Amino acid sequence: MFPALAIAEEIKEQWPETEILFVGTKRGLEDRVIPKAGFKLKTITMSGFSRGFSISDVWQNLKMPFKVLAGFMQSLSILRSFKPKAIVGCGGYVTGPILLLGAVSGRKTFLQEQNSRPGKTTIFLSRFATEVHLTYEEARRFLKRQTNVKITGNPLRKSLKRIPRAEARVKMNLDPNKQTVLIIGGSLGARSINSAMTKIVRELVDRHGIQLIWQTGKLDHAAMSVYASSSVLVTDFVDDMSVAYSAADLIVCRAGAMTLSEIAMMGLPGILVPYPFAAENHQEYNAKSLVDREAAIMIHDIELDDKLGKELSALLTEPDRIKTMSKRALSLSRPNAARDFVKSMEASFIANRH
Repeated sequence: MFPALAIAEEIKEQWPETEILFVGTKRGLEDRVIPKAGFKLKTITMSGFSRGFSISDVWQNLKMPFKVLAGFMQSLSILRSFKPKAIVGCGGYVTGPILLLGAVSGRKTFLQEQNSRPGKTTIFLSRFATEVHLTYEEARRFLKRQTNVKITGNPLRKSLKRIPRAEARVKMNLDPNKQTVLIIGGSLGARSINSAMTKIVRELVDRHGIQLIWQTGKLDHAAMSVYASSSVLVTDFVDDMSVAYSAADLIVCRAGAMTLSEIAMMGLPGILVPYPFAAENHQEYNAKSLVDREAAIMIHDIELDDKLGKELSALLTEPDRIKTMSKRALSLSRPNAARDFVKSMEASFIANRH
């Protein structure tokens, strides 16, 4: 959703008269975020395949064909009423019906894939799309058709900006002169990271004299709040990620595509903990893209208790290594990804006129 918003905002900036319609589901964040950003939204009925074996997973998979059929019918209705000149898909099963119908009907279709290992929907649709825009070069090998592939990066919203580190720390009521580590497990938090942190938080603060910004998620917030102090900011959610990123010297986080693009843009070295149940293990592939370039360290979820404290302690005593990792992370950044994506769309239309 957020890369899609970044692309939509760039389109409106370059072509202010463009009419944009988002298509999503009622199950995601779309219903709350898209209208608030000033865009229209229509929802369709769609379902992905559940990989579990519980009764609810089996029932979900039995219903899936009927939901997919409903999604195609609703998508067809949207295409007939909205009559788009171009369709942009940013991954996920919800993009399947409308992108496929758009391609079959001769419309321009553009895919944007955030992960190092593309999802099944992207792999399938890439055969029909006008252009496929990847974040990582590593993702190219999963696609059979190569003539329509471009590497443009992960579009980020313009609201993400770097500010002076001391200023960011003051905004978060932290000491402007202390080394700062940001721990964040996504909007819901990450229980395994939170659990591992409880075992090392006191040592990090007392031995290394650092301070922490610890985003726990709502479920763990009450339990983790006992560790709050003048050096440990415990919060369930970070409202302004620009400030949090800017305040930190290091980050401990999952390896979601958006998070990695953001920390690359901010030049923030990280300890990456891939979510072990991510589809196709794509978070580990994402993490490896940074680790292979020595811009980050990866710890598997199962190794957290044994390795997190050791890796953090080692990094905190090697400022030169942190600086090198920061430079390498920054070198992977593509701050103009949204602009390049939209320029490529424009060039595709111009090419068709000649």
